[in-house]
Amino acid sequence: MFMLAKMGSQELLRSKDYIFEPKLDGTRAMLIKEGKTMRFINRRGYNITRRYPELRNENQLRCESCKLDGEIIVYNSHGLPDFHLLQLRDLVDSSKDIRIRSELYPATFVIFDIVERNGEDLRNLPLLERKRILQEVVIEDERYQIIPYTENGEKLWEIVKKMNIEGVMAKRRDSKYREGRHEDWLKIKYFKTVDAIIVGYTPGKGKREDTFGALLLALYSKEGLRSVGKVGTGFDSTLSHYLLSKFKEDEVNVLNPPPYEVRWVKPELVCEVQYLEVTPDGKLRAPSFKRLRFDKGPEECRWEDLHW
Repeated sequence: MFMLAKMGSQELLRSKDYIFEPKLDGTRAMLIKEGKTMRFINRRGYNITRRYPELRNENQLRCESCKLDGEIIVYNSHGLPDFHLLQLRDLVDSSKDIRIRSELYPATFVIFDIVERNGEDLRNLPLLERKRILQEVVIEDERYQIIPYTENGEKLWEIVKKMNIEGVMAKRRDSKYREGRHEDWLKIKYFKTVDAIIVGYTPGKGKREDTFGALLLALYSKEGLRSVGKVGTGFDSTLSHYLLSKFKEDEVNVLNPPPYEVRWVKPELVCEVQYLEVTPDGKLRAPSFKRLRFDKGPEECRWEDLHW
């Protein structure tokens, strides 16, 4: 359903073949409107509409039906996307808690593409033409926004660094919308991050005695699951207890198991981790937990995604 980006380099920022957008830290979603019915579908195909009641407003869209591609984010008090606040929305499931947090931490759907309008398939149109149509369809307010773009990638990169946000998206001006990962869309990251599978945890000690010490991470290689080390910072007590409630004890076959004690869990939860570099033996150096990735499956976490 989604068009995905490959990894790009900073040299691309000088290219005249691309337009550039800020890369926002949120949950990728496709908004499908059919009459007065609206659904938000994430990358794993799950319907996440009930989690964001504040986004269900068909009056924001000038169309009978459409499909819009974008990112659900939560802005903090400084007006910046805040994945910690977004994660607070993801960790509750009861209707009451969802309603309360939607008022405390309201989400915004930031839209960057349109693939269908009133039954017309727009995927074969050039990107800039789809952007023009998007302007006709979306009525912007604090809950619905169209992402800005520029032809000056180097200037946007400087802004991204000052704002300390995730990076820049580079998209070919004439690119069609194609499902899967393509080089027409490239992501240029300000930080080194990787989406990794949680395969186990170390027993907690001291203040963490009732939860865990660190999470053991792994990625799929051609040979199988390969450990990339552990992460022990970046999560609070609330998230730690939430993770423990979701872990399912299991035997996991990791190619390079660590020499310390690990309690293995079913490899089904994915988290994003920021790190400084990769050591020669394939471990993350100075890793820090960023967030859970509910929109990404374990099979998408690949060894080749590491930035050495």
